[in-house]
Amino acid sequence: MMLLLCIDLKRFALKNERTSLSLIKKYFSYPFVHLSALLAKAGGALLCVFSLVTYAEVPDEMKMLIEQQRAKDAYELGMKHPELLGDPLFDYFFGVAAVDSGRVSLGVLALERVLLSNPNDDLARLELGRAYFALGEFQRAREEFNEVLSHRPPAGVVSTLNVYLDAIRRKESQFVVNYGFYGEIGAGYNSNVNAAATVDTITLPSIGAVVLPADSKPKPSPFGFGSIGGNVVVPLDTNLHGFFEVSGTGQKYSQVDGYNMAGAVANTGLKYSEGANQLKFSLSGSVAQLDNVPVPNTAGGALTYTRQLTDTQSVLVGGSMFKLAYSNGYNAYNSNLNFASLGYRKAFPTATWQPVLDVMFNLGQQVNLSDRPDLGRNLAGLNMQLSFLPTEQLAVSVGAGYVQSKYGAQDVIFESNRNDSLYSANATFQYKLTKELSTRAEFTYYSNQSNLNLYGYNQWTGALKLRYAYSTN
Repeated sequence: MMLLLCIDLKRFALKNERTSLSLIKKYFSYPFVHLSALLAKAGGALLCVFSLVTYAEVPDEMKMLIEQQRAKDAYELGMKHPELLGDPLFDYFFGVAAVDSGRVSLGVLALERVLLSNPNDDLARLELGRAYFALGEFQRAREEFNEVLSHRPPAGVVSTLNVYLDAIRRKESQFVVNYGFYGEIGAGYNSNVNAAATVDTITLPSIGAVVLPADSKPKPSPFGFGSIGGNVVVPLDTNLHGFFEVSGTGQKYSQVDGYNMAGAVANTGLKYSEGANQLKFSLSGSVAQLDNVPVPNTAGGALTYTRQLTDTQSVLVGGSMFKLAYSNGYNAYNSNLNFASLGYRKAFPTATWQPVLDVMFNLGQQVNLSDRPDLGRNLAGLNMQLSFLPTEQLAVSVGAGYVQSKYGAQDVIFESNRNDSLYSANATFQYKLTKELSTRAEFTYYSNQSNLNLYGYNQWTGALKLRYAYSTN
C-alpha cells in the first residue's frame, strides 16, 4: 500500500511541479505543489520522502540550470543519467535543454516521449513546436502551435504563438514572389496650411518693426486626400530578396489656394537576412509639386543593419544620403541631406495590449550646394513611438519627436544665425473592418520654436481615412 502511495505521489509531482522554461514559459501559471504538502495530504506516507526527493533531484537541478540560462550544462547533466530517459519530468527538461543548447534533434525525441505519455501536455507541445521551428520543419511546428491554440490558452500564449506562426509564414514566403497594392482616400483639416508665424510684427536690423501683411497669417482649411501604391518582393537566393515599391499621393485644400500637392515616390533595393541579422540597401527617388510653393525632388540611398537581440528586442543602425533638387528659380535651395540613425525596439507581448516601443535617434547635415551656408544646417533629433493592440481589430499608436536645427550662417533678413527647435506629436487609431479594409483616424501636431520669430509656427492636422490593402504575403 505504501509503495502504491509513493508511486501516486511521484506521478502527482510530475504533473504539477513542471513549468515551461523556454520563451513561452512565463505565459503559464501552473502552480507548484511542494513535496511537503503532498506528503501531508498522503497522511502517513513519510516513508517515501527520501525516494521521492531522489526521484526529482536530477530534473530539479536541470530546471535550475535552464532558468540560469545554462542550457548546455543542463544538457550535459542529463546525458550523465541515461537511466532516467523515459521519465516524463526528466524528458521534458532534457528536451528543453537540448533544444536551447543546439541539440535540437535529441530535444525533439525527448519531447515526443513526453507527449506519448500525456498527449494533453500543452507545455511539452509548445516546446516541441519550438523545436520543429528551429529545425525548419515549419509544417509540423504549425500543427503543434495550432493544436495549443485550439485549447484556448491565455492571451499571452496566443500572442507568442502568433509571433511564431507569422515567422513561419515569412519563412515559407522566402522562395515565392510576393506582391501587394493599396488604395486610400480621406478627408481632414489643417490649422495652418502655409506654416505661417502667429506674430503680427517682426523686427529687422536697421529697419525696426515691420507689420506683416494679412496674407502671411496662418491659413486653415479642410482638405481631401488620396493615395495609391504597390510593391513586389522577389527571392534571389536563400536569404536574399529584391524589392520594389511605388506610390502616388494627392492632397487638395478647399479654402486655401496655392498649396495643393501631388507627388510620387519609388523605392528599390536588396534585403539580406540571416539568423538574427538583417541588412537592407535601398535607392529611392521622389517628385513633388505644390501649386505656388517650392518643394524639392529627391534622389538618394540608404543602408540599414538590424540586429535581433532577443525575441522581443532589436537594434538598428543606418545611414542615408539624399540630394534635394528644386525647380528653376529656386536653385539656391539645392542641397545634400545626410543622416545617421540609431534605433531600438522593445516588444512586451505578455503585457496588456501587447505594446511595442520604438526609439530612434538621428544626426544629420544639410549642405547647401549654392554657396549659401545660411540655407544649410546641422540637425539632431529623437523620436519615440508606442504602439499597442487593445483588440484584434483596433491598433493604436502614439508618438512624440524633437528636432534641433542649427543653420550655418547669418540669415539674410535678420542678420543673425537661425536656430530652430521642432516639437511634434502624433496619434493614430486604426480599426480593421476586414482583412483588407480598414479605417484610420490620424492626428498630428507641430510646434517650431525659432530664435527668429518669423520662422516659428504651430500647426495641427486631423484626418479620417479609408484604406484597402491586399498582399500575397
